[in-house]
Parts: sequence; structure tokens; C-alpha cells
Amino acid sequence: MDDETMRLIGLLAISSILLVGCSTSPISAGDADPVPPSRLYAFPSQGGTHLIVTRDSGMFGAGCNHRFYIDGTLAAELSSGEVAKFGLAPGKHVVGVKPSSACGGGGLVETEVDLKSGESVRRRISVTLGGLAITPTAF
Repeated sequence: MDDETMRLIGLLAISSILLVGCSTSPISAGDADPVPPSRLYAFPSQGGTHLIVTRDSGMFGAGCNHRFYIDGTLAAELSSGEVAKFGLAPGKHVVGVKPSSACGGGGLVETEVDLKSGESVRRRISVTLGGLAITPTAF
């Protein structure tokens, strides 16, 4: 192979490695570290209806905490690989996430959760090249 082809193959390999590194991986709530009490601001986990939120592990975005909102109220700041448990009334709630102001603040991503009395619902915060996402999870 000539030098130009070798350079192209090298660039493609490096690009592929970087893209793979630009996503996060799900972590189970049992394996995640609990958010410290100093970063839990609202909705203590008392009661029978719970929302369990786990932030993915991984290097992409790991240097920034993400602010998690419930019905417009700042509920917690989660770091990479952390989990928080919130006690909520049954019914529909709007949850949102955005990077902390130290990391530019960014746009708020929101979605709705509908909690039935006595149930626990799990959501996952992930970071991809497309931005932040809050999605259902089995982890």
C-alpha cells in the first residue's frame, strides 16, 4: 500500500475509535453510585411511588454534572454512573435534564412520565453525539 492509503486507513481507524468513545453506557441502578445527599434537592424517596433515574457511565460528558428537573423543580445533579430515587405522587410528571452551568448549561431536554400508585419507574440519562436523552430503561 502507498503512503496515502496508509494515512487514510489510519485516519478512519482513529475516527472510529473516537466516535465509539463519544457515547455512554447504561449502568444498572444497583451498580451505580448513589447521588450524594448534598446534590439531592427535592422529592425525597419516601412513599410508595418512585422514579429511579440513572445516569450512564462513560467518559463522554463525564466531567459535567447534569441537572435533573421534575415538574420544573431542580431535583438533583447527577454525575456519570450515579443513581437517584425520587418519591412522587401518582400521575403525570414532566422530567428534564440539562448540563450544569459550569459546562455551558445547554438546552433542556424534557419528557413525560406517568406513575401509577405503588409502582417504581426507571429512566436513564444518556449522552450521545446527538445530545442528552431521558429514556426508559430495564437497567
